[in-house]
Amino acid sequence: MAILEISGLRKSYGSTEVLRGVDLQVNAGELVCVIGPSGSGKSTMLRCCNLLEVPTQGQIVANGHEVTSPSVNINHVRQDIGMVFQQFNLYPHLTALENVSLALLKVQGKTKVDAEQIAMAALEQVGLGARAKFYPAQLSGGQQQRVGIARAVALKPHVILFDEPTSALDPELVEDVLNVMRDLRKRGMTMLVVTHEMAFAHAAADRVVFMDGGVVVEQGTAAEVFEAPREARTKSFLARYGSGRS
Repeated sequence: MAILEISGLRKSYGSTEVLRGVDLQVNAGELVCVIGPSGSGKSTMLRCCNLLEVPTQGQIVANGHEVTSPSVNINHVRQDIGMVFQQFNLYPHLTALENVSLALLKVQGKTKVDAEQIAMAALEQVGLGARAKFYPAQLSGGQQQRVGIARAVALKPHVILFDEPTSALDPELVEDVLNVMRDLRKRGMTMLVVTHEMAFAHAAADRVVFMDGGVVVEQGTAAEVFEAPREARTKSFLARYGSGRS
């Protein structure tokens, strides 16, 4: 069953067309990794899914709700589609617990007791229960990103979008974040991940999507895309950036 359906998605900035007709489907419980060169439209496509970028044309349906409908309730959509950002986007004046609790209080209307209980469970899930009272400046980049993942998980979305979640991290911190994502996959979370971590995509993804020039060039299982790519552009990209073998 499709949790996220993207059809004919186009996005332009002035005369520059960044997305040129993207079609993509993500099924329940699936981990889909999107790879491709910088400027290929990967992050723009992701940000259109929860209207952080407004599509120029096309349709996006998430869990049966048309995200691109003029009458859409965007707050409802963003509860159903979690987002983990490249730069963490935590509030520096709030503790980890408060960062995770905030949307539960403000958007879902939970009581403070309930919000903190759910937030603490989410922090424990990402291995940060002991740092709930720490502020972002007291946490490593990897820990901050795990708080960001906990914040998304706490809302119990049907799908979580990850926009290059490890690209701002020091290399030694990357694996902790990827391990949390692997654990989410085991728990059945549906995830759409834009990433440069080829080894992770090769080992963990149910499906890999290669984008270039604002379109989906090729998609298939990790083995199909990494080990037997069909398209010349895919082959060229993998020859340059690696096949994902660790």
